[in-house]
Amino acid sequence: MNWKQVMNKYKYLLLAGIIFVLLVFGGQLAYREWTPSSSVITTATAQQYTELKQASGTKGGSWLRSLNTDIQAVQGDLLWNSEQQLGMVRLVNLPDPKLGYQYHIWAYDAHRPSDQPISVLVLDRGSGQQEWYLPLTAPESIPNPYKFELTLEPLATQPQASAKSLVLLMVQF
Repeated sequence: MNWKQVMNKYKYLLLAGIIFVLLVFGGQLAYREWTPSSSVITTATAQQYTELKQASGTKGGSWLRSLNTDIQAVQGDLLWNSEQQLGMVRLVNLPDPKLGYQYHIWAYDAHRPSDQPISVLVLDRGSGQQEWYLPLTAPESIPNPYKFELTLEPLATQPQASAKSLVLLMVQF
């Protein structure tokens, strides 16, 4: 039996195998693209951002530049109003986090120890090239913030979740 005879005998089995492999890869791609993200990101508008920026008592600052090449293109700033206990962050060009990681924004307050920051936002995806306006809320009062950090952290479900977070961006007042 030569190779032509073998191919002729098994051509339908080979064709079915190729179609099966293509369907599996196509299904995985479709699942990744069309499955909603696990977190719901509440977006605000440029108008809300402008109103908070103009409110009395609002502090603001731009993200300090980083040497990390993955986020050097990120632009934006952060606002916090201690009277309203409300903040907003503006982000552009934030890439998606690495697989198994998420972004976290932490607030540091002068009335708390520096090793006890307050969580104000968790993101499981980036902004892409669009401009994002995201509200910041804290589970407790932040009367005198002096620094906000955007970190990259392993998801809690990952085995490396005990690893230390990586500070990517910072705003200081």
